[in-house]
Amino acid sequence: MSKTLQLIRHGHSLHNELFHKIGVQAFRISETIDAPLTQHGHTQSIELGNSWPKKQEIQLILTSPLTRTLETTMNIFGDTDIPIECHEFLREYPIGHDTCNKRASLTTIKNRYPKIKYHLESDTDIFWQPDQRETLESLNERINQMIEYVRSRNETNIAIIGHSSFLGQFKDKHIAYQENGEQDLKHCYPYEYVLE
Repeated sequence: MSKTLQLIRHGHSLHNELFHKIGVQAFRISETIDAPLTQHGHTQSIELGNSWPKKQEIQLILTSPLTRTLETTMNIFGDTDIPIECHEFLREYPIGHDTCNKRASLTTIKNRYPKIKYHLESDTDIFWQPDQRETLESLNERINQMIEYVRSRNETNIAIIGHSSFLGQFKDKHIAYQENGEQDLKHCYPYEYVLE
């Protein structure tokens, strides 16, 4: 059975803003640990939630556990009764090294977003290491976990709130890097993808 996926990158976030000032260091400084949305990012996600006609077709929402995706998810879908699940496998690439990809504790995010059902392996982030960068092979394994999970579900219209590198590798088999002059996925724009 085919699944229609709406792939949505989170709204504009603190590390995205700082990238234009200090480059890739913005992804690796203490100020951007689990980077939140900027005001612009909140506006983007609220506007999508208010104007997106396909929102009412969504039967299930899957989101990454990073703050910027959780904020985006709640800004778009917080006013609905659509089930929302949070999964570790949806995290941005790479886990490790980049501080913006280190998640808060499960206790913290559960308190902030109690409406979400969490499928996380531990309270603290056991996957992120400051001196260890995730491999592309590991990312592809996580993408396969997502595909298997989506296929195991009965829902046929699913929104996935994630990140540029993760969604780009899944959708296009390519990760776009701004520092190389490439255009990464748009913030808060639904890319429709049919998974056969």
